[in-house]
Amino acid sequence: MEVLSFPLKFSAEGDFIRVDDTSDIYKAEQVRAFISTHRNERALFPSFGTDDPTFDDFTGSTLVAEFANFYDTSIIIDHIDVIKKQGAVSNIEVNFL
Repeated sequence: MEVLSFPLKFSAEGDFIRVDDTSDIYKAEQVRAFISTHRNERALFPSFGTDDPTFDDFTGSTLVAEFANFYDTSIIIDHIDVIKKQGAVSNIEVNFL
């Protein structure tokens, strides 16, 4: 099923851009939203989000567990590689099943 892209984007014609909810683009958008949201930030979904991973001892397995807690089996992450530079997280690479 097609859903609105997140964050909202517009086509050249001014229509909302939609993505298929089974596509890797959709999954990547969901992961980005999850990582960008602090836990308890959304009152209706307090388990949505994670603690700020920038300087903490952040691991891919931690994120996989937190993500699975919210999404259950609707989006399954195979593994996550956390890339650090100078002691801080600089990139997070996510691989889907």
